[in-house]
Amino acid sequence: MTKPLIDLPSNSQSPLSVHINRNGFKESLHKVDVAVCDADGSVILGMGDPESVIFPRSAMKPLQSIALIELLKTAEDIPEFSDAEVALICASHNGELLHTEAVQGLLGKFDISIDELVCGAHWSMHQETMVSQVRSMDKPHQVHNNCSGKHAGMLILSKLMSGKTSGYAALTNAAQQQILGTLEFMTGLDLMHYPHGIDGCGAPVFSAPLGNWARAFALFAGGGDLPDARHEACQRIRKSIAAEPLFIAGQGRACSAINAAYGETITVKTGAEGVYSAAFHELGLGAAVKARDGNKRGAEVAIGAVIRALGYPIEKSVKAFFQPKLLNWAGDTVGDITTPNFMLSV
Repeated sequence: MTKPLIDLPSNSQSPLSVHINRNGFKESLHKVDVAVCDADGSVILGMGDPESVIFPRSAMKPLQSIALIELLKTAEDIPEFSDAEVALICASHNGELLHTEAVQGLLGKFDISIDELVCGAHWSMHQETMVSQVRSMDKPHQVHNNCSGKHAGMLILSKLMSGKTSGYAALTNAAQQQILGTLEFMTGLDLMHYPHGIDGCGAPVFSAPLGNWARAFALFAGGGDLPDARHEACQRIRKSIAAEPLFIAGQGRACSAINAAYGETITVKTGAEGVYSAAFHELGLGAAVKARDGNKRGAEVAIGAVIRALGYPIEKSVKAFFQPKLLNWAGDTVGDITTPNFMLSV
């Protein structure tokens, strides 16, 4: 088992400072709140304000998917889910062909049309795929949306629970209420006491203190006691993401690269507006980080710093995300990104 590089618990009121340096001069600064918690909610590593209330956005997708994966274990005559399909319902994917075909295939198993997706449409986030789409289509379809996998899972959950798919994204829908109950169990909170809203994809999004999201991922990591069905669901999700990391995001994405590098040891998920979640399965710990300015780059560097602090090596395949260099258009190094108030040896 890994040995942390710092003495724990460790708490600082100063947020993690992510400096963007050009020729040694600090050009920009991202301040990141960090919470690493155990399953009881104790802050093992805190920087900034672990009590800050945040929307985790897509970083909570592995937790949202628990409701469906639990149901699959208890009901009969339900089509099998592959590892790729389990990873897909947790994904913020690129809309590459492997993703869109998998969404269509998964919904097809349950006789659900992709036209029932209400997540809205956008072009692929993968440049090569996007160029191909623009050349071959007049406009994108909902299936290309980065959240179409999550929505496919919600459609299936709604159909299995009520026999209906219409209105599946409404907070009052039975599927969304089941997801809400699962999130409340994992965070240990009544989430309706905190602000809630609608995510970019049209599904409900909930807020809670950063530390409670970290606590939820500590439970996901196996750090506390869960009912057998919930524990099994978390393990299935963990193993599926590790087995099929390209389905959680895609080519060129930090989320896929990190899950591929650390396998079943660490599960991570990115979220919009500078959020990352992580489950450290060997340690039974969970983490949540939030860049105060909503910057994805700051969150990626921050989750890398947390992974390193907990004693894990920075694998070569993720170094460009965790310890980035600034390059000009010719490919020359012109600067770097550092965390001067949290320097750790490589």
